[in-house]
Amino acid sequence: MSGKPRSHWHFGIRLLHWLTVIALAAQIAIAFGPMRGPGMAMMNWLPLHMSVGVTILAIIVLRLCWRIFTRPPARPTSRLMRFATAFFHMVLYATILAVLITGWLGYRPMPFMPPARLFGDLPVPLAPSVGALSARGFAFVHQKLVWILLGLAGIHVLAALAHFVLLRDGVMQSMVFGRSRTASQDQSNSKNDV
Repeated sequence: MSGKPRSHWHFGIRLLHWLTVIALAAQIAIAFGPMRGPGMAMMNWLPLHMSVGVTILAIIVLRLCWRIFTRPPARPTSRLMRFATAFFHMVLYATILAVLITGWLGYRPMPFMPPARLFGDLPVPLAPSVGALSARGFAFVHQKLVWILLGLAGIHVLAALAHFVLLRDGVMQSMVFGRSRTASQDQSNSKNDV
């Protein structure tokens, strides 16, 4: 970790953030679209759904590991706001991981059906039986957690819009473009002072 505070998010963190957004959007589109079709639609789309889930898991793990070694951008906010932001992000990550894990625990192929294959090649390992909850129970929890995740994602989007429209503090620009308007202004002001 460098001692110098950053004024913007590292490119890798931003890239992983937007890859997470794209993968989650694709996952939701698959789950609420073709997987809800008639007949065997769910079983036909399940391998892709599970492959995207594994991709999201890999991105989240990489993102959390990367985040351990990078500091967030320095922002003039209160300690309470920093705590609330960190707590919300922890809940968001935990919910994503819970959705992924319960989805896996809820997967049981139908009798005489070949197991789903990740990325068209790798067989999905069966999850171990956990406690008194059946695979069907985990599938039910998985579905409920998806709705909680959608609510949290909605709050996250509203907070980003509030930073962009109301607060105008450069948080949104920092995540999209790498540099916030306030960071650019601070740099130009410091150059003018010299």
